[in-house]
Amino acid sequence: MVEDHNENSVTRREFLRRAAAGAALTAGAGLGLGLPAALAGDARPSAGMKYRVLGRTKLKVSELGLGTIKTNNPAVVRRALDLGVNYFDTAECYQGSKSEIKLGEGLKGRREEAVVATKWHTNGRTPAARLLKSLDKSLERLGMDHVDLIQIHGAGNVAQVNSDELWEAFTRAREAGKVRFNGVTTHGNQVEVIRAAIECGRYDAVLPSYNAMIGERVGRAVREAHEAGLGTIIMKALQPAHEGKAKRALAKFKGNAHQQAIRWVLDDPNVSTVIVDMPTFDELEEDVAAVTGAASRAEMEEFERGVAQIAGGACHLCGSCTGQCPRNVRVADIMRYSLYHDGYGDRARAVELYRALPAHGSAAPCRDCSECQVVCPWGVPIRSRLERAHVRLA
Repeated sequence: MVEDHNENSVTRREFLRRAAAGAALTAGAGLGLGLPAALAGDARPSAGMKYRVLGRTKLKVSELGLGTIKTNNPAVVRRALDLGVNYFDTAECYQGSKSEIKLGEGLKGRREEAVVATKWHTNGRTPAARLLKSLDKSLERLGMDHVDLIQIHGAGNVAQVNSDELWEAFTRAREAGKVRFNGVTTHGNQVEVIRAAIECGRYDAVLPSYNAMIGERVGRAVREAHEAGLGTIIMKALQPAHEGKAKRALAKFKGNAHQQAIRWVLDDPNVSTVIVDMPTFDELEEDVAAVTGAASRAEMEEFERGVAQIAGGACHLCGSCTGQCPRNVRVADIMRYSLYHDGYGDRARAVELYRALPAHGSAAPCRDCSECQVVCPWGVPIRSRLERAHVRLA
C-alpha cells in the first residue's frame, strides 16, 4: 500500500486513529554456525517472493512465512519452498507435536533453504534442564540438528521474558549449536512483553499479533522493536477477514480480504515477516499471491473502510480484560479460543485449548454470575460471549 497524501486517501496512522475513534463511538546477534548461504542471509528468490531482513539476525526471510498449526501434508511445505517461502514456524504443542514431524518431513533434503522456528514453554521459573530436554525432543521430531530460532510460547508477563533459567537454557543450547537465535511470542499484554524483550537485551525477535483491527498501540511497539534491532514476526494478520462481523462488512468487497489483510501488515516497514496458516495448496497459492501480486489503492481503501466498520464490538485481542474477573475466569484466552472457533473455523483446536484450561479458569462461573465486572474498551459484550463460548467449547 503506497502512501498517498491526496485529500481522498489516508495514511496508516490516520486510518488507525479513525478506526479507534469509530470503535470508541460504537462502544461508547546471535552467533553464526557456518550454515549454507540461505541461512546466512542470501535467500533464494523464487516466483516473485520478496524478502526482508529479520532484525539483527541478518537472516533474509520471505515476507510470507508458513505457520504450521494445521499443516499435516509435507507436500504443502515443499510447495511453499518452491514458491519462495523460506520462513517456517512450528511448536512442540501443535497437533500434539505432529506439526514438527510433518514440517521436518517436508523440509527433508532441503533444510538449507529454510529458516526454522519452534517454541518452548516457561512460566518464568521452568528449570533450564527441562527447557533443554524440550528442545532436544523438538529437534528429534523435526529430524534436525538445530533450529534457527527458539521462542517462548505465549509469554504474558515480564517474569517469563526475564527468566534467568530460560537464558541459561538458550545460552547452553546456542553453545552446543542447537539454536542460533532467541525470541518471544505473545498473545496477551503484548506491549508490555515486547518492551520487556527490548529492554532486557536477550532477544533477537518478537512475535506478536498485529493486524488492521488491533490499532496503533501495537504498531508502536512493533516499531520500537524494529528500531532496537529485533526481528518482528507477525501473527493473526488475517483476524479482520476471519472475524464474523468482518465477513458481513466485507461481503461486497471487490478484492480478496485475506490478501488485503496480509498486504496491510506488510505495508508497515517495521515488519519483518507475516506467518499465516496455509494447510492446503489453495490457501498457500492464494496467500503467496498477496505478496507477489499487487492491490489497487481503491481496493486497499475499501478494505480499510470495511475494517473500520467492524472495529467497535469486535475483540481486538488487546488483553485489557486480563485479571478483571474476580472469579479468575481466563477471559482473554477464552476470547481468543472463540475467534479460533467462530472466525478461523478451527473448532477442534478451540475445544482442545478450552478444555485444557484449569477448572477455575473456564467460563462456567459466568452462568451464575449476577453482574459481570469485566469491561471491554471496544464494547464487546463479555458475559454473553463467555457464556456462548462455554456452551460451544466445554
